[in-house]
Amino acid sequence: MVAKADDIILFVMVVEAGSFTKVAEKLSLTNSVVSKHIARLEQDVNTQLLYRTTRKLALTDAGATFYGKARLAKIAFQEAADAISGYSDDVRGTIKLTIPVVPARLVLNNALADFCRDYPNVDVDLTIADQFVDILDQGYDLAIRTAHLVDSSLIARRLIDSDWLVCATPEYLKQNGTPLAPQDLAKHSCLLYHYESSGVDQWVFKNAEGNYTVNVQGRFRSNNLESLRQAALAHFGIAYLPQAHIYEDLQANNLVALLTEHSGKDLGIYAVYPSTRLPDKKIKLLIEYFRKAFHSKKDYFY
Repeated sequence: MVAKADDIILFVMVVEAGSFTKVAEKLSLTNSVVSKHIARLEQDVNTQLLYRTTRKLALTDAGATFYGKARLAKIAFQEAADAISGYSDDVRGTIKLTIPVVPARLVLNNALADFCRDYPNVDVDLTIADQFVDILDQGYDLAIRTAHLVDSSLIARRLIDSDWLVCATPEYLKQNGTPLAPQDLAKHSCLLYHYESSGVDQWVFKNAEGNYTVNVQGRFRSNNLESLRQAALAHFGIAYLPQAHIYEDLQANNLVALLTEHSGKDLGIYAVYPSTRLPDKKIKLLIEYFRKAFHSKKDYFY
């Protein structure tokens, strides 16, 4: 017997929500109706897909395999609906996106709120995290990334460039001296970021011949840029942070930019979507909202 498309889609929704109840509420159904759809799907494929307990749901081995393929089918159905909606002035559907912490705080949360007000038929599922996300594997429609990427209209759109600056408080510099060259950083306590593309203990600088790295050391390291900023403001060391993240601290002279003529770290901020699909109308609109939002605060970034 062939499994029904609506049962497959409902199964994916249940797995992703982790609950029959949440899906039932979202679709204005009863729990029993959702349960019957899943039971019918298991009967059609002749195997148990979910373990059910009073506290949570869990995938069986067969269910995990089935989910991997079923999720792609759900995406395909959504793409088909999105393609049709492109012929209409009505913008609707769901956008699942992920944004790093700093751009979200400074710019994108407000831009996203404006977008949602302007397009009330679009639902947004937002994750804010600095960690790298596998867009295709986790079913994201759009990601904002700060990275070195090839600027290709097929997979990404560059929104703005983001300079990074070495910085410390005036108090730290008074107590420990001011580095006059990148090599002087070896004498200082540096605040280390886990996601440095060159390595957590290596900072990128430039000279007439191009970029080079300098080994640094320090007792404090983090995967979160805000914690590094706070440590710098507490006079704990020297940090290498996005200009956008410390712009207001620099203006208030709470932090001082160092070695600016040597700074070699600048990253593009991109809107990235899966290469297996072209962005539909609502995603194109949201990307444009983001681009305008970044450029309204371009002084923060470069």
